[in-house]
Amino acid sequence: MNKIAIIEDDIDICNMIAKFLENNKYIVHYALNGAEGIELCKSLVPDLIILDIMLPKLNGNDVLQRLRKFTNAPVIVVSAKTMVQTKIDLLKLGADDYMTKPFDLHELLARIESNLKRTSNTSCQNDTLTYRDIEINNSLVYIKEVLVSFTSTELKILRLLLQYPQKIFSKQNLYESIWNETYAYDDDTINTHISHIRKKIKAITNEDYIQTIWGIGYKIK
Repeated sequence: MNKIAIIEDDIDICNMIAKFLENNKYIVHYALNGAEGIELCKSLVPDLIILDIMLPKLNGNDVLQRLRKFTNAPVIVVSAKTMVQTKIDLLKLGADDYMTKPFDLHELLARIESNLKRTSNTSCQNDTLTYRDIEINNSLVYIKEVLVSFTSTELKILRLLLQYPQKIFSKQNLYESIWNETYAYDDDTINTHISHIRKKIKAITNEDYIQTIWGIGYKIK
């Protein structure tokens, strides 16, 4: 059974989500503030994390940054904030998905299943993929022999691009391949993940690996 960690300061929301997910065969634990949420995730080692942004003691942005120092588990952010820039900023910090409150529990379940499936597919790929100075060995990414941490979503995008270096992937291609759902026009999700991947590569090497084909999409070069 998959383990879910909820970091949310509203105990009624925690109980509502926990009861629903437990009825759908998940193991659920929750923390009511950011600091406790970090400790929960360190001890529980969850398969997926549901994270609120407006938290006491340590806000969601800081929690997300700290989580990414020790876990690549998918993080679904739930927030009352609806601004596009908020979503972009959180994706840049390492979030995998974003839902606006109030949300439908069945939609949350669908997103959990989608993110876990994506993570499972990535972890099951045991072959070694090498392209120039990048090597993906199981779920570990080495750039110039330096181990670099990628989220499960970033890893799957990078692996897909490296597997087909001659192919130009449109945003729709990438979205539907990674999320396994129909693409609804959304530049920000793909653009932000690509930007994050580029930043991590650039931290190790000045070589430019991802080429933007304006008006079409992206390819490895």
